[in-house]
Parts: sequence; structure tokens; C-alpha cells
Amino acid sequence: MLDIAALAKLGGVKKYNADEIFFNAGDPGHEMYIILKGRVGVYITSIDGFPIMVTELASGDFFGEMSLLEGQPRSATIGAIEDTIVLVINENNFEQVIAQQPSLAYRIMKGMSSRVRQLNEDLGQLKRGKAEERKAHKLTAPPTVRTPATQVLDNSLFPPGHKPYPLDAPPNDNNLLFDREVLCPVCEEKFKTKNVRSSKLRLDKVDYDLRQRFVDFEPLWYLVWTCPNCYYSNFNFEFKQVPEAFKKKLLEQGKQLKASVRLQFSDPRKLDEVFVTYYLMLQSLQASGKPNPTEAAKVWLRLSWLYSDAGDEEMFLYASRQALDMFKDTYYNTRRDTSVEQDQRLSLLLGELSMRIGDNSEALKFFRGAIARKGGNNTINRQAEDRISDLKDKILVQEKKAEDTE
Repeated sequence: MLDIAALAKLGGVKKYNADEIFFNAGDPGHEMYIILKGRVGVYITSIDGFPIMVTELASGDFFGEMSLLEGQPRSATIGAIEDTIVLVINENNFEQVIAQQPSLAYRIMKGMSSRVRQLNEDLGQLKRGKAEERKAHKLTAPPTVRTPATQVLDNSLFPPGHKPYPLDAPPNDNNLLFDREVLCPVCEEKFKTKNVRSSKLRLDKVDYDLRQRFVDFEPLWYLVWTCPNCYYSNFNFEFKQVPEAFKKKLLEQGKQLKASVRLQFSDPRKLDEVFVTYYLMLQSLQASGKPNPTEAAKVWLRLSWLYSDAGDEEMFLYASRQALDMFKDTYYNTRRDTSVEQDQRLSLLLGELSMRIGDNSEALKFFRGAIARKGGNNTINRQAEDRISDLKDKILVQEKKAEDTE
């Protein structure tokens, strides 16, 4: 049994507030943590660049030991789900800690082994919608015709076919939001924006196209931060990632956008205002010179989900095609330093998008490509096999309908 009091004399005790991040994936690692009180979430990044919580750790658990021992960057992001107190052990006192508490070394080795096994199981057990893939959660607020607070004077911001969507966020969204002051990395002005209390989100299921469904809340409405001073827009977890060389171009673009877009968020937020932030992000990506098509594909994929929620089938398919084309560009033409499992997930997503727009032959090809017999994830293999079966059933139904009409 660990002597926490003795360990506390060697390492520091630190408190983290709910929603506070210990470290992000890719950060250098110099400490490990033992949880004395509270809970933390372990997040990994999905193939389209978004964090997914794969497991929780509670009192008595530890994390960060792999980076401390190996000297490698953090492999996951860790965030406090509630107020959490941890014992911090760094590389300077680690050997002394092990000498005084040899049972900790055994627990670390045992924990590392079981955590790898549990991580694979957790990833496979994320519930995925099947028959309800595109069945959106209904918003509780009734649709009303009104003039949005955010007005777009030049419709060239939107693609042809985009319409006004008189939907408001449910009033109870505020229970999962808090105001956060952000420093814009482009114009260096501070502004306040809505941030999601991720510790209060309850995951319901994950759709085949990687969309996370949460109980009574839709984070998509608050995922993009937009600076009201220069109109720079990006996903909240990537907001600070702006190459220095492109800041001037973003500032010039912001001046032009201010002449065509009047930006103001309502309370509760309106869906039209949400669409503006996503299309402003596409403008920012173009100005920032990001060559990776995955960046724009992530935006179009989420736009397809928003159009689906709005009940616009035409724009849902349009955005889906945009996402598919750009993810294909990533798949075929971009050099990727990815694992076999990551390639499986991208192929599976390409299969879903192809199936969505009715390109069954392409869908079948990508689903088959998601099956990796050596070095792959067996859960993904089974999912791909299931989707191949589903697709074949769909083709048979279509062929039967065609025969009946002849």
C-alpha cells in the first residue's frame, strides 16, 4: 500500500479546477500524477482531429508515467472532470520516490499494461448509432421566424443553396456553458466567448461518421471561436495555432469581412449565427495558407451535421460531398505519418461518406480498405465487415425496387 503522506514530502500537491487541462497531447512530459481526490478524463484525437474522451481516472489512479519514463511527448490530453487534487512526481525525485515506495514501480508496470488493453476496449465500446445515423436530436426551442443578430450583407460567404434557418439553441444550454476571456493570436485583442463545460457532457453514442452525440446538448454550436475584432475563426482547441507569416493576411481579410458581415451573438444562440462562424473559419483557413485538405474537410463534415439538424437534405449532401472530396485528397495525395489504426479509421469514414451520397462502389472499396489483418484494430475490422454487410443489403433492396418498377 502506498504511503501518500511520505510521497507528499517528496512530490508537490497541486489542485486543478474542473475543466482545467493538465497537459495536451504532444506536450513534453516531465511529471507524473497520482490522483488524491477527484476525477480526470483521458482524451485522444480522432482521425478528423477532434478530441474523444476514452476513459476516466479517479482517486488512487495515476497518469503521465509513460512520458516521464520514456522522455517522449504526451500521448493523450488530460483534463479535470471535477475539482481534482494530485500528487506531482517529477523526473528529479522519481528515483527517490521509487526507492522509498517500491510498490509504486509494480503498480506503474501493472497499470501501463492494463491501460493499453483497456484503451483498446474503450475505443471499441463507444456506442455507434446504426439505424439512427442521421437522425438528429430535436431542439427543444420551437422554430420562429426572426432577423438574426448576426447579419450577412454579402451572401457570397455562403455556397448556393444555403438558406436562413430559424432555430435557436435550447435555453438550458447555458447550464453547460461559461464565459471565457480569450486573447486573439492575430489581432492580440481580448474578447469573451462561450466555452463548453466538457466535464458535464454525457456521451450518448458515436455515429459511424465519428459524430459524438451528447445527452441534451450539441457542442457543435459553440465549437468555433470567432474574434469580433478581426474575424479570425477557428476551432476552440486550435484557436492559438496561427503561423506568424499569415497574421497580416488574416488582418487584411478581417477588414474586408467586416464590410459584409455584422457579427453579434444572441442569447440563446441562433443557428444562423453558428453557420456564420463555420464559414468564417473556411475563410480564415484559406487566408492562413494551410495546405492540408483535412483542415477544411473537418469544417465541411461538421457543416453537414448542422445542415442535417436543420432538415436541409440538399445542403447536407452538398457539405458531405465537400468533406468527402477533401478527405479523399488527404487519403490519396497527402503524406501522412499515421498508424495502421488511424488509416483504418480514415478509410472507414470515407466509406461512410461515400455511402451517404450513394456511391456504393466507392463505399465498398473503402470499407474493405478499413480491414487490416496485420497490425490493425480488430474492433474496426468488425465494424468494417458489418458495414460491408449493411451496404450489400442496401444494394439488394435498391435492385429489388428497380426490378419492381420495370
